[in-house]
Amino acid sequence: MAYYTVGDRIRDVRERQKYSQEELSYGICTPSTLSRIENGLQVPGKKILEALTQRLGISDGMDAVYLSREEMERYELERQLVRCLGREDFGKAGRLIRALEERLQKAARQDYGMKMVRQYVRFAKVMLRKHEGEKPEWVLGMLLDIIRMTIPDFDGIHIKGRLLTFHEISILNNIGCAYHDKGDLWSGVRLLFELKEYIEGHAPGGSEMSLKYPMILQNLSSWMGQEQRFEDALHLCQIGIDYCIEHGRLHIFPLLICNKACALAELGQYDLARKSFVQSIAILQAMNQQERAEETKKYAKLHYNIQG
Repeated sequence: MAYYTVGDRIRDVRERQKYSQEELSYGICTPSTLSRIENGLQVPGKKILEALTQRLGISDGMDAVYLSREEMERYELERQLVRCLGREDFGKAGRLIRALEERLQKAARQDYGMKMVRQYVRFAKVMLRKHEGEKPEWVLGMLLDIIRMTIPDFDGIHIKGRLLTFHEISILNNIGCAYHDKGDLWSGVRLLFELKEYIEGHAPGGSEMSLKYPMILQNLSSWMGQEQRFEDALHLCQIGIDYCIEHGRLHIFPLLICNKACALAELGQYDLARKSFVQSIAILQAMNQQERAEETKKYAKLHYNIQG
């Protein structure tokens, strides 16, 4: 009986998508390691398998990797940290960072999988410092150093020709935000538009990677609004809103509706803007985000004389 292995699946998808071993393995492992994985001569660690399959868009159902208890504990801490950063729960994120760092210090191996864990821990620490008020110039410099752990030739803007993992997309999205925060808006816009196009071409709607898509659209629509390109902002918002509805991505959903309301108001469509503000506020309240709901009410009243 013939068996279809993880390596077979990776090789088949890679060849079908016409990527070389060098392109897929870049920054994750050596091409020779990937060759051994594809030929069933090496069992990949969870981090390497996760990164390879994310780049190929086949993450679902590819978790059949045995882990030691130590690896499982480290992996679970990392997943909790990802969720905390997504919720902006920086208090708990700080505790998770310390717990992960303790385990990394005890880890004997210095393989590629460990490098990716260290990359994400460094990223999380920078996000914590950003939340505490660190200067955008410092944040940008640190994030550029961090992304170059796995994309060493990244020029700061362009990602075309590269395959990306979920964590790399998170870091790149925040590099775009750091450009914006330091006043270099169009560098941020160029990078985020490249990320938008990458996800549209590579990430299935239900994949973990696609979680960042609405956030990228929300950032871009905000920035287009700041530049008074309200039609562009409205278009980006609608793409994001439709995507959130289709794929059940709710975290950024009310923020996109709020951005849509602002664009509509700026275009003089006050009735539609009022409806969108009301929708955004109601969803924020339903999600128990009372502070943001109140901020949205005040913003609509102050800037557009619209009662939320």
